[in-house]
Amino acid sequence: MTGRERILTALERREPDRVPTCEWVLSPKVMRGVCGTEDDIRFVREMDLDGISVGLDSETTALDAARITDEWGITRTVSDDYPMAVGYPIKDMEDFKHFVPPEPLRPYRFNRVREALAAFGAEKCVIVRVRDVVSQPRDLMGFENFLAAFYEDPELVNALMAMSAAYSEKICDGLSELGIEVIVVGDDIADNRGLMMSPGMYRELIYPHFVRLIRYAKKLGFKVIKHSDGDLRSVLDDLVASGIDCLDPIDMRGNMFLDELKAKYGDRICFKGNVDCVETLVSKSPGAVRQETARCILQGSAGGGHIISSSNSIHSGISPVNYRAFLDAVRELGAYPLNIPLLTQAAGEGKE
Repeated sequence: MTGRERILTALERREPDRVPTCEWVLSPKVMRGVCGTEDDIRFVREMDLDGISVGLDSETTALDAARITDEWGITRTVSDDYPMAVGYPIKDMEDFKHFVPPEPLRPYRFNRVREALAAFGAEKCVIVRVRDVVSQPRDLMGFENFLAAFYEDPELVNALMAMSAAYSEKICDGLSELGIEVIVVGDDIADNRGLMMSPGMYRELIYPHFVRLIRYAKKLGFKVIKHSDGDLRSVLDDLVASGIDCLDPIDMRGNMFLDELKAKYGDRICFKGNVDCVETLVSKSPGAVRQETARCILQGSAGGGHIISSSNSIHSGISPVNYRAFLDAVRELGAYPLNIPLLTQAAGEGKE
């Protein structure tokens, strides 16, 4: 099977020839340490990942060596991993009334998408990162101001999320025309302690906009992966009911356990994750990486419906040796039909 076929098969909750793998972010530093390149297209091809994740292109203006301003008027830090928003154009409803979002279908918006499609064709699954309805308002207002507005100005929160959903729907239109089959909507709504707002407030203010976007994407034929770190248990039923095809990354540090979720929801959605990228892939031994990879396959891959990956991304702190050990373990242990005795033995080895 091709990588594209593996991922699409897993998203349909069926067994491909082996458990597929892909990542949202591949640090140039880690890619260079694994196989001597900082080019993610070359890396995905040489390491035989099954898919590549790409973002949308945006015009930016450099303010200084450490900061840029993007098309939304948001000031961000310059970073190899995660450019952080540090300056915000919207403070109140008056600002919103005068705010004009950038044109979603500008020709250059999909340059990176076209590049990945041209490189891989039907060989690899090109997955495009699309914001759902939280991250853009968060960055337009600033995280603390946005959360405070849930209580102080829910009208503004609703307006921002409606604008974000409409914008992402237009993005989906453009991606559909290009032939993209899978998107990931990647807004964090939780940390290790639980949701960043009450479950009731999530359902009242966020969920209707989220469902609107998911249903629009599904109408266009997309497979949709929902990403959020943290403890999502209080709204898992809602997320599954929204129509998503897959949940990522199953954050163990947020009390999300792959075997439990597979047992409860595995007949309805696929799962992506969840080898620990905070400690295991950073500082443990390659043997411990193999052990955790085996555990992850045992818990998530039986019957299909699982894309194995890190528990978030391949960030710059990850050991290249350990990421290579992870990929080697997937090749060794992830072939279908699963070798349960071998996986059980491997999952019990290398304890630290």
